[in-house]
Amino acid sequence: MLNYNFIRLFFTLLLVSMIVIDLFFPFPWYYFLTIVILYISFLVFGAIKIKANFFTKSINKINTNKKQIALTFDDAPVDGKTNIVLDILKANNIEAAFFCIGNRAENIPDLIKRMHNENHIIGNHSYSHHFFFDLKSAKVMQAELAKTDEIVEQIIGKKMRFFRPPYGVTNPNLAKAIKAGNYHSIGWSLRSMDTIAKTEQKLLLNITNNLKSGDIVLLHDSVDITIQSLQKIIDAINAKGFEMVRLDKLLNLEAYA
Repeated sequence: MLNYNFIRLFFTLLLVSMIVIDLFFPFPWYYFLTIVILYISFLVFGAIKIKANFFTKSINKINTNKKQIALTFDDAPVDGKTNIVLDILKANNIEAAFFCIGNRAENIPDLIKRMHNENHIIGNHSYSHHFFFDLKSAKVMQAELAKTDEIVEQIIGKKMRFFRPPYGVTNPNLAKAIKAGNYHSIGWSLRSMDTIAKTEQKLLLNITNNLKSGDIVLLHDSVDITIQSLQKIIDAINAKGFEMVRLDKLLNLEAYA
């Protein structure tokens, strides 16, 4: 599979070779521009496609014959919304994973406690989830992740090992921060598209039409349509014969250090 190190080496060698050849048999200038554009295109694709494992390895699903999937929720906790999601999960005896934003956890520790007490997994989703998070240095990213770890650890007494990149975007700096923090980077295999779904039916079909064994399903507990549709989503998943298990159990990995 193509990754950042391979692509960087390939294009470096290609560009050097072209420069040497150009000394004897000149290339048109747009040949070099084309190479640069192709290189940038690979980087952009690798950054926004977490399943490509381009900059860092992320766990996006598992291969299994068991009809098991895991529900994951991003951007928690949100007062007045996460608690409703927790109510629905509790009523259905489902354990999920919540990737939490540090500054929200800091302000609403009771919801973090409730998640933990009801046997849900809590993962790191950065401290700020800032729009320009991916432009920060590796050192600043690592500090954000460490700060979120500290906040959650003070609440539940455990250090998180699961991390999901904000917006699912990765780059070399984030790869360094993930390695330094010894995290498992968690992606997804089934994106519900709940942040842009216009109707409950559309959201439901996005999930049920594409569901496969071993899937990690991405949802957002901050989105109204997800809250409104969650019971129907659960019912539809059950009707297709899938069991919803906790993420660490699906992956057979420790969620906490």
